[in-house]
Amino acid sequence: MELPKHNNELQQRIQLLDAAADQQLAKELMELHQVKCTECQEDRLRCATRPACMTRNFLNTLIEIGVEVSDMPAFCYSVNLDQIRRLILEKKGKKMLDRRLPIKDLLQTLGISSIRHFTTKFKKEWSNFVSVNEGNTMLVTGNDLLFRFDFVRGVVTINPTKDRISTFGVFKLYCELFSERHQVKSIVKDVTPNWWTLSIEAGSPDSTALRALQKSEKSEVLEAIYLTETEGKAQIRIEVVLDSDAKYLEAEYLDELYAKVCKICSTA
Repeated sequence: MELPKHNNELQQRIQLLDAAADQQLAKELMELHQVKCTECQEDRLRCATRPACMTRNFLNTLIEIGVEVSDMPAFCYSVNLDQIRRLILEKKGKKMLDRRLPIKDLLQTLGISSIRHFTTKFKKEWSNFVSVNEGNTMLVTGNDLLFRFDFVRGVVTINPTKDRISTFGVFKLYCELFSERHQVKSIVKDVTPNWWTLSIEAGSPDSTALRALQKSEKSEVLEAIYLTETEGKAQIRIEVVLDSDAKYLEAEYLDELYAKVCKICSTA
């Protein structure tokens, strides 16, 4: 385990103060966790069941910033792999959210040779299987699991909930996936690079439930939600405007939005 070797990777992601200050913070965090991870792994039962970084958040961070597996806490990483394998193949263990893993290690721990093998195998085995991809991103769902594959970084996120949707391409992919998952028809458009619309076929919507959705706390991340009509068909239209870091759309909320719209509409 060689965490201090990766001070620079952490510093580049912190971006809180100036470069020198961030470098010092990254150095101290890595040195502290070098000791903390060593102590945690010495008690293997604790590391396996109650890791010092709660839900292996620090291990997740190391994967996110691109630390090589050889420099990570080895026992913790092996437990992480086993937990993911058991969740996917045996449906055992606690549900994991936003858990990262190098794609090659996910495939290896599942005994799968390639991404094509992954989709072919689980399309046959999982209920409600859906796969969508564009460019270097692929989303796969089925059996109450969701995966986001980032082929540029070589990282897969298992059950992404806090995934910030910052590009129209990713927004479109998630909408395609959730449309299939919730069995509704929807159309997305990019009015401008940071202004997008999502139109979901509404049937005969419950106006009271729609007003409640419009006034809900989470709807603040949206520009607007309203009922409209296109070619004689009622639609619930959602507008998204990304205008600051303080206002962003996450995968979990978009999924919840589809589920709520389904309840509002008679087509659900």
